[in-house]
Amino acid sequence: MRSVLVGLAYYMVRELPGLTSSFVALFVGMLAFDLIVSLPKFSLRFKHLKKLFLLVLPRISGTALSLGTGLFLGLIFGGLIKIGLPVLIGAVFTLGLSYSFSAEFKGNISNYVGMIAGIELFDQIRRLEYWGEEWMQELAGPAGRMIYSTFLALLIGWFIGIIIGSITRLFLSRGYRSIKSNAYDQPLLMRSFKDVTKLDGNKVLLQIELSAESPLANHSLAESRLGSELGIQVLSIIRPPHDVLSPRGSDVLLPLDQLVVVLPSEQVKTLISLMKGRVLSE
Repeated sequence: MRSVLVGLAYYMVRELPGLTSSFVALFVGMLAFDLIVSLPKFSLRFKHLKKLFLLVLPRISGTALSLGTGLFLGLIFGGLIKIGLPVLIGAVFTLGLSYSFSAEFKGNISNYVGMIAGIELFDQIRRLEYWGEEWMQELAGPAGRMIYSTFLALLIGWFIGIIIGSITRLFLSRGYRSIKSNAYDQPLLMRSFKDVTKLDGNKVLLQIELSAESPLANHSLAESRLGSELGIQVLSIIRPPHDVLSPRGSDVLLPLDQLVVVLPSEQVKTLISLMKGRVLSE
C-alpha cells in the first residue's frame, strides 16, 4: 500500500511547479499513512474517526507551521541577498533557522519540510535576473507560485495518506509500526537517554572520567557528598569488565572510573574541577 500511496501522491501533484511540491506530498503522505496504520484500534465508527481527527489535526497544523516558517525565511533571506547579503550566509541562515524553529512547533512531524521549502524559495529568488525598482512585482510571481503549490501539496499529501492509511488499517488485525518512520517515537532501545528521561531544562547528562589526582578517588560516594552538596545524581559507574548500575553510597570511586551523572547545569564546572578528568560525552 505504501507504493500505491507514493504513486498516487506523485500523480496528484505532478502538475504543481517545483520539486518541493513532490517531496512535501510524498513525505507527508507517508507520515500520515504510518500514523494511522499504527493505531491500536480503528474502525469507521464515530469514536474512532473522532480519535483519528484529534490525532491528525495538531500534526497537520504543526507541519503547516513548519512549512510556512521555512517559506517565510526563504523569502526574507532571498530578498536580503539581492541587496548585498552573501549567498552562503543567506543559505545557511535559511536552513538553520528553518530547522530550529520547526523543532519547536508542537505536533510537527518533519523539520525537513520547512527546510526544503525555504531553501527552494530562496534559490528561486536568487535566480531572478532583474532586481530593479519594481522588485516586489518580480518577487511576487515565483514566491506566490511556490507558496501556493507547496501548501496545496501539503494538503494533498495529508489527504491521500489519511485515505490510504485508513483503508489499510481496516484490513489489519492490529496496529503496525515501522522503526524507520518519523510519525511516532522510536522504541526505547533506539532513543537517546535524554529523550527517554525528559530531563528538566536546568539538568544535563554527563559522562566524565575520574582522574587519579582527584580528591574523590578511593573515596565512597557517600564521602564525596556529590549528591548532598552539589545535587549530582550518579546513575552508573563504568568500570570494565564490571560496571556498577545505580551505585550505592558505600560504592568506592576508583581512578579511571567513568561516571554517568545527572546534575544542574551550574554545577558542571565544579564537577569537572573535582574529577580532574576528561568529559567523555555531554
